[in-house]
Amino acid sequence: MLRVQNLTKIYDDGTQALDNVSFEVPKGQFLAVVGLSGSGKSTLLRCINRLIHPTAGDIWWNDTHLSHVTGEELRRARRKIGMIFQHFNLVDRSSVLTNVLSGRLGYVNPLPAYLISSPR
Repeated sequence: MLRVQNLTKIYDDGTQALDNVSFEVPKGQFLAVVGLSGSGKSTLLRCINRLIHPTAGDIWWNDTHLSHVTGEELRRARRKIGMIFQHFNLVDRSSVLTNVLSGRLGYVNPLPAYLISSPR
């Protein structure tokens, strides 16, 4: 389950991208975030996966309090959260599956990964 409570993000230049945002997504359900350009959609997603730090509020992913984790615990939590950026570091000639799986290579032993991915 994802739970966001009173999430606020104010950038250094004073821009308020998120203002007291709260919602809950129960396990097995989906949430669509829609809005105009500049309305804070990307900021919300980047706060959830902690690419940027929220100014205030709490983010829970299952039993992990994402708002306060750092280091190895944050890396472990991010492994369970998928995010694909638009037009960013995607290989055009590769399929969606190959692009996604390429992002997982850092979590496996290099030798078996090479043997599996090398042409025969």
